[in-house]
Amino acid sequence: MKLSQSLILPALCWSARLATAATAHIYIHDPESQPRHDTPSRSLNPVPARLVLAQRAGVEDYHSADISREEVIDAINDYGVRTPLFAAESRPHKAFILVEGESDPAAVKPSLRSYTSFELDPAPAAPASKGLFIDLAKQSDPSGFAHLSDDDLYTMFKDSRTLSVNGDMFHIAKSMADFEALFTRLAKENNWSITAIILPQGEYVRTGQGKYQWGTYEMPMGQSPLRKRQQMKEEPLTETLAWKPVESFSAPATAFAANNTTPLRGILPACFLTMSSCESATRNCTGHGKCTKKYHDKTANNKGGVDCYSCSCSATKSNDGKVTTNWGGPACQKKDISIEFWLIVLFTVGMIFLVGFAIGSVYDMGKQELPSVIGAGVSGPTARQRT
Repeated sequence: MKLSQSLILPALCWSARLATAATAHIYIHDPESQPRHDTPSRSLNPVPARLVLAQRAGVEDYHSADISREEVIDAINDYGVRTPLFAAESRPHKAFILVEGESDPAAVKPSLRSYTSFELDPAPAAPASKGLFIDLAKQSDPSGFAHLSDDDLYTMFKDSRTLSVNGDMFHIAKSMADFEALFTRLAKENNWSITAIILPQGEYVRTGQGKYQWGTYEMPMGQSPLRKRQQMKEEPLTETLAWKPVESFSAPATAFAANNTTPLRGILPACFLTMSSCESATRNCTGHGKCTKKYHDKTANNKGGVDCYSCSCSATKSNDGKVTTNWGGPACQKKDISIEFWLIVLFTVGMIFLVGFAIGSVYDMGKQELPSVIGAGVSGPTARQRT
């Protein structure tokens, strides 16, 4: 009996430790927010928590697939950035901080209890959480971060406090002391909307690898909806002798993209990094043009610059050749309904002449004297006396 009790007690302690370690913590602070005391923090699932982070980063358009869910709306109302309708347009800067390997941050740093927080339970895998942090940075500044790899951005955010083009900060703290110093300094400046993601220790997070993930969302620069953060581990494929040439699949894919008449959704970017991404995102310019290299930006990347591919639209003619249609837009999907300038001028002059002629005719009719036949056969008193 003593042996069983000695085994059960450590097992219960270890289970409690695992449960605590599988929970991530997110701390937020907004300008003009009041310190909270004795307010219990809520626990959110990964998907509502991701939408809260996206809203606080100002990139919720990339996560619109889940934004209409009731639990997501409630979470954003409680922890999202609030923008007054009639206030002056002065947007505070956003600061995102990631801390790794800390299970109970409030116990280590009691000062954090004065800030608003919520728990993330169950916590997604560590690689997925790091990937979401990097993807939020890419969505916040596509021109500055989207062309860099995840490893490059991870190193950049950990070595320095990187600012995006719009002045937002992304930083991966090396320790809790580094995190507390940065969080406290930014909170005192009262000009930062701060969001801190504190992940539990990696040895416990690995047990949930592939099970609890953040869900799917879209990425900038014409990429397809991101699914790599939620995919389960699969067995490697074995080599088989049955194979077909790759060339046999290229023609049908191009034909399908050109014949697909469903409308393109969302706002397409003005530039794509590669020719293939331009053709796939615009469906080969909807059959009204072709993707071409627009220019090469040498200052966008330290490794040689970035190419910009966009659609070059061309006019189409009807079957009888009498009607010519011009196309425009980022995917050549918009029909040009404008007319020639001389037609507008002639129509305007004609309408001015017609209105002026009508007004002049009415004015001339008012100036004419009444005809004398109106008074015929009528004589006054003097005329009757003479007879």
